[in-house]
Amino acid sequence: MTNDSKRLSKQAYGGIKGEDYIPFIPTTEVMPEATGYSIIMGIIFAVVFAAANTYLGLKVGLTISAGIPGAILATGLLKSIFRRNSILEANYVASLAAVGESIAGGIIFVLPAIILIGYNLSLITVALVTVIGGIMGVYFITPVRKYLIVQEHGNLIYPESMAQAEVLVNSNQGGQGFKSVLKGLGVGLGYKVLSGGLGLWSETATYTIVAYQGTMIGIDTLASLLGVGFIVGTSTSILMFAGSVVAWLGFIPLIKFFGTFAPEPIFPSTILISEMSATQIWSNYIKY
Repeated sequence: MTNDSKRLSKQAYGGIKGEDYIPFIPTTEVMPEATGYSIIMGIIFAVVFAAANTYLGLKVGLTISAGIPGAILATGLLKSIFRRNSILEANYVASLAAVGESIAGGIIFVLPAIILIGYNLSLITVALVTVIGGIMGVYFITPVRKYLIVQEHGNLIYPESMAQAEVLVNSNQGGQGFKSVLKGLGVGLGYKVLSGGLGLWSETATYTIVAYQGTMIGIDTLASLLGVGFIVGTSTSILMFAGSVVAWLGFIPLIKFFGTFAPEPIFPSTILISEMSATQIWSNYIKY
């Protein structure tokens, strides 16, 4: 039986000691893994997913999984273009793609806070912090790898990694997923070019409720936000929407109403609240 016709065993999810678990690719089987194809493709994926997650993280405060789409793209590209059928190569590429996601998380959730408190960070400083942080992460995680992966087998499920593994071992799912990812990229790119590039329509629609302390309701018609909503699921999307409702229809009108009586600007704003728009209140007192 070839690997393409196999499925990930139930023991991969637990029910057996980590020391006794036999991986999908046994350690006795020799298969290409860290090759020129996988290293170069993995680095490219890491850069792309790091950039995408940095943009989305700063835009909406969330990052997306890179391992799963990385596994789908790696499987499709390696098979269709390079005619290579090594699951370990595809796994190597997907793992490097996930590194890009992790690096982006370290950047967008830490460095903006440092900038907000008054430090001026140059591009060189940001690059050095990113590189040093990545190296430190590798050295800190290596000693506990055996404990987290082997000894805690079945206790720590790692749902994203298991989903990535299922994609890698399921050749049919990988092929169909590759086509779906390409279609999504094409549709998203076309939408962005027509709206943001050519300006055929606005990416933001808002309505100001003048009688309600000038607060606003609106929607961002971004393809990236639609993709994030699909990835995080209905429950998380509802929570985010509820937070927006509370902020724009609750906190902002209250801040505007009570802040009108403030004789001086309230930090971090440098202008009076009575002179601020709903967007300015959101930027100064709600967003961060």
